[in-house]
Amino acid sequence: MSPPNAVLDRIALFAILIDDENRIRFLNAALRDTTSLSEGDPFSPTDLPIDTRLVQGPTAKSNHFTTAMQIRNQSRLVEWSPSQFSDGEILLIGKDVTSDRRSYATLRELARSAADASQSKMRFLATMSHEMRTPLNGILGMNGLLLDTELDSNQRTYAEAVRQSGTALLGLINDILDYSKIEAGRLDLEEHWFDPANLLQGVTELLSPRAAEKGLEIAAYVAPDVPKRLYGDEGRLRQVLLNLAGNGVKFTESGGISLELRASPAEKPGSMRLKFDIRDTGIGISQEHITSIFEEFSQGDSGSARKHEGTGLGLTIAQQIVNAMGGTISVESETGKGSIFGFEIFLNAEKSKTIDDLPPHDDVTVVVATNQPFLKHILGLQLEAIGVGKVLFADTAADALDHLSRNPSATLFCDLSIAATDGPKLAGASPHSIVLLSPLARGRLDAFRQAGFDGYLIKPIRQSSLAERLSRTTSQSITSRPQRLDTTEVNPMPSTPNRLRVLLAEDNQINSVLAQAILKRAGHHVDVAANGREALDTFALAPYDLVLMDMRMPEMDGLEATRRLRDSGATLPIIALTANAMAADRQECFDAGMDDFVSKPFEPQELLNMLIKWTSGDAEDRREDAAAS
Repeated sequence: MSPPNAVLDRIALFAILIDDENRIRFLNAALRDTTSLSEGDPFSPTDLPIDTRLVQGPTAKSNHFTTAMQIRNQSRLVEWSPSQFSDGEILLIGKDVTSDRRSYATLRELARSAADASQSKMRFLATMSHEMRTPLNGILGMNGLLLDTELDSNQRTYAEAVRQSGTALLGLINDILDYSKIEAGRLDLEEHWFDPANLLQGVTELLSPRAAEKGLEIAAYVAPDVPKRLYGDEGRLRQVLLNLAGNGVKFTESGGISLELRASPAEKPGSMRLKFDIRDTGIGISQEHITSIFEEFSQGDSGSARKHEGTGLGLTIAQQIVNAMGGTISVESETGKGSIFGFEIFLNAEKSKTIDDLPPHDDVTVVVATNQPFLKHILGLQLEAIGVGKVLFADTAADALDHLSRNPSATLFCDLSIAATDGPKLAGASPHSIVLLSPLARGRLDAFRQAGFDGYLIKPIRQSSLAERLSRTTSQSITSRPQRLDTTEVNPMPSTPNRLRVLLAEDNQINSVLAQAILKRAGHHVDVAANGREALDTFALAPYDLVLMDMRMPEMDGLEATRRLRDSGATLPIIALTANAMAADRQECFDAGMDDFVSKPFEPQELLNMLIKWTSGDAEDRREDAAAS
């Protein structure tokens, strides 16, 4: 059965019909116009580069193929689709795909060029990040040492300005680098088990000095059903929370900022749905700008953005991180009334107790004396979460005294603003009185002790500290001696070990002086090498407890020096000092045999904590865990 010739003559494709005797039975107009073939001629591959054996038999319909043809003195690519009929005839339909193939080749080359350009940009940014972070470490570090010295008022103002500007510059560098990683699809997630309550509290404590300078409240609330341990990228979550809460501090002039976390079981066994809400009482965002707030370089209202500065990348980066975790982010806001930035993610949870593992306080009554609505909000949530049976709020000292007269065994939490004027009267009316202080008011502790307060809590108030304080007041009598509440974590990091002998390999003289100053001030002995080769020579002269090794040094870099130390049998901790911020750079450290890394620029305590981490009693277990992973 043959196809209608009239139809084939009208199509803009090539068509040739070959009979069972291998003769050309039909050529359509398109093929007649471009070749010297004629109907009735024997078919030969020399005339048309088609091997009919390829298109015969039961697989004829699937044997699509492409051949090169001379069409109007030009070499063209033609893709052929065969059909075989019951009488043995074969119909081949051909399409000129030369332009398609060239376009595909062009697109493939463009994609390869784009990938090469992206890779080059990432290498450039990684190099520039390293080159900027190295001197910035010296600037911020040496300025930090300067701030720890005796300075007059003007000198301290200038040094604080340097600190603030340096910190802003570091934030800018981090934003640009993170945005470039996201743009290149190279945002890495590093997952491990972490404590969500400590994460939120740590963020509030990092932002607390800035909030206190503006007279703002900041605190974290963790719902009682949140698991104690979650599996995810704690570092990236911290980055999102710092960005959102940091914006809250930046754009809020009165009231406060709260970081709130709630949880509910997910459909997947062992997984939890986590809902983070960052609330502020700031300037808010107009409906006009709220739809574009997560776009890159968007800064909401341009006037307020200019006032507070910023790259306009922070929210874009936060959104991309949340998306990379499989979550969603949103915002609710009203001009002049503040904003709520919320995001949801799903993380695996450890099968253990939840955050609220202390016994409930359902028989406890608490009176909170404060005229700050935001403090009432967050304290109300925290006290409810730890199971307090009855919470009474008082805007004034008179209201507080009234509550205490009706509830004589109640514990009093008194905000600084009320305690400053009516402290003795209130402290005397409660058997357990606690004053709530901002970090800037530590110097007034003695005055409040003399006023009769039993203890104090420093803002931002930890939920666990509230629970611990209430457990103390209900389980033991209060002596006449004022008591201080320990506001450190329940399981603090062990104290700094005894004097260590540290080998420091650092080629940058300023950063070397900085690290030496930090270590020597903590009581450690430090020997210095300017490159990897010197480090190997120095290491052979004395026993060391720990090595701090810069990654990039002349003559021999820290990676090669570490490999040689490990090959020689050295088992002591080797910590990388690196200004490289890429995950691949960190992996290089581990592959070379390093145990951990400190990113430049670093805070003095961050460096000292690393020494504690790797020289404390459980450091050997930690090294075994690291080796196993």
